[in-house]
Parts: sequence; C-alpha cells; structure tokens
Amino acid sequence: MAGEGASNAAALQPLRPATSGAERAAPALLAVRLGMEMAYSRLRARRPILAFGLGLALAIAAAVIEVSFGSAGAVDRALLATFRLVVPLTIFALAADAADRTALRDAAWPAARFGASSHHVALGIALTTALTAAAASALLAIAVVVIAHGPAAAPFVRDVLLSGWIGALTGAAYAGWFSLGATFLRRGRGRLVPLAADFLLGGSAGVAGALLPRGHAVSLLGGPSPLGLGQPASAGLLALSALVLALAAAARCRE
Repeated sequence: MAGEGASNAAALQPLRPATSGAERAAPALLAVRLGMEMAYSRLRARRPILAFGLGLALAIAAAVIEVSFGSAGAVDRALLATFRLVVPLTIFALAADAADRTALRDAAWPAARFGASSHHVALGIALTTALTAAAASALLAIAVVVIAHGPAAAPFVRDVLLSGWIGALTGAAYAGWFSLGATFLRRGRGRLVPLAADFLLGGSAGVAGALLPRGHAVSLLGGPSPLGLGQPASAGLLALSALVLALAAAARCRE
C-alpha cells in the first residue's frame, strides 16, 4: 500500500505546474479587467461624451458641405475629410480621457496601489481605449455615409459596411499610438507627438505614411497607398499596429 501511495503521488506531480500557472494567470486577468473597468468608467463621463458628440457634429458638417458641392463623389470626399481631421482629434480626446488625462502608468495607479500589476492594469486601459476608439471611429464614418450618400454612389449597405470597418481599424490604430505616447513625458504629453506626426507626415507616400494610420486609411478609401502597399496590407498593418502598440504601451508601465 505504501508503494502504491508513493506511485500515486508521483503520478500527480506533473499536474502541479499547470495549476500554479493558472494561479499566476488569475491575478493578471483580474488586473486587466480592473484596467478595462476603470477606463470604461472614465469614458462614460461627460467630457468624453461631449468630445465624441463634437466629432460627430464635425463629421456630419463635412458631409453636408460636400453634398452642397455636388452629390457625385460626396461620400468619398467627406470620408477623406473626416479621416484626415475629425477621427484623429476625436480619438485623441477619448484616449486622453481613458487615461485620466495623465501618463498611462499614473492612470493605472488607482488599481496598482492595491497590489494589482500596473503593467496589466495599463494593458486593460489600452485595450479599452482601442475598442472604444474603433467603435467611435466606425460610427463617425457611418454617419458620413448616411448623410452624404446619393443616388449615384455605391450601394448604401456596401458603403456603410466598408466605411464602418475602415473606421474601426483606423480608430484602433490611432488609439494604440496615443496609448504608447502617453507613456512618455510628464502627464502623458507624449501622446501629442503621434498626433502631430500624423498631421504632418501621415499623408506621405514614404515610410512615415506606412507607419502612421492616416496613410492606410486613405489607401483603404481608394486613395494612394504608402510605399505602394495594397489595401490588404494597409488593413493588416492597421490591425497589427493597434495590438502591438497597446502591448508596447503596457510593457512600458512595468513596475
């Protein structure tokens, strides 16, 4: 019987690492969840809602102006204007509010001070910022299509779906850049750097245009592609940058 008991104990030994791994993962997932909940609570405040409302008003105004110049091509012109100006400014404001208008590490502190990993809390904030930005940008693009769509344009449903997913990818990519920028300089003022770079260099056909979101958004809307990349490559790079930049921003908040 003693030998049998020793054999059973030995058989159970390989199960211990898996259990300890699951136990280690639980606090990390909890910290990510805490970060997401904090970011969502901040984004439900009056200021970010007003920021999105202003962005929506500007997008609708752009659509109305373009329609007044002629319905032919109004959707494309209004979308380009929205993605060049309204989307980055709106996502910048939302990203700043998700991080409580401070550095990303400091934004994670309310949960980290009670023992949660600041790295994982920051990841939760960055992921929530990306998801919210994707939804907000998609809604801005769809609003433009609804207002500017005319009888000579492409089928309405096709335009809505196409502009919606382009908006979602672009918004998430902007959020990644602003989250990473918020890990630099005092009170996260580094988030201004990618915003300025996108305005100044985002429309270029070179490397800067390939790194920043605006060039890929313009490409997906039918404009020139940075570095001659095709639309599938632009879509893939937007999605990849959203994820990689969120992970990089969280990594910079390690203890």
